[in-house]
Amino acid sequence: MSGHDHDHDHDDVDLLRWPDALGPEWTCEAAAAAPGHESTLIIRRAGSQVATVDVMRIVDSEFAATYPSGLRDRLLLPHAGAPAEAIQLASESVMDADPACRRLVMACAEDDLETIGIAETAGYRFVVEVDLHRGSFALLTAEPAWVLEESRNIDEVPTV
Repeated sequence: MSGHDHDHDHDDVDLLRWPDALGPEWTCEAAAAAPGHESTLIIRRAGSQVATVDVMRIVDSEFAATYPSGLRDRLLLPHAGAPAEAIQLASESVMDADPACRRLVMACAEDDLETIGIAETAGYRFVVEVDLHRGSFALLTAEPAWVLEESRNIDEVPTV
């Protein structure tokens, strides 16, 4: 094996692993929803606000027709400067609030490698690039454990 081959020698489970739980110093609370959004979350660390994340249903967003989305799927819109921990905690909060939600999506400008990296650190994985009138975006998704487990067992579909 050459020196760079091992970089791609990943087990699929590792690629889908959710980040470790954050400590109790991280908190997430709902605020008054921004106009046009389902909810707005304020994330604090040790009592100090570190990020704001708006949440909306994908079907109500400009990304509704860019990939197959469900009615309960959510688009997370972190405000500029949101760290990965804040996005992770907001994502966990949204999934906890709606256990039937199958997918969370973040849309990053396709050339914004820093934000894409932050989303990946927060538990998201790249899925597809899409073009809208206002630009090109990388869509990254996060899914609850039950959805990931369901997709891993695709070869074990009952036939009776």
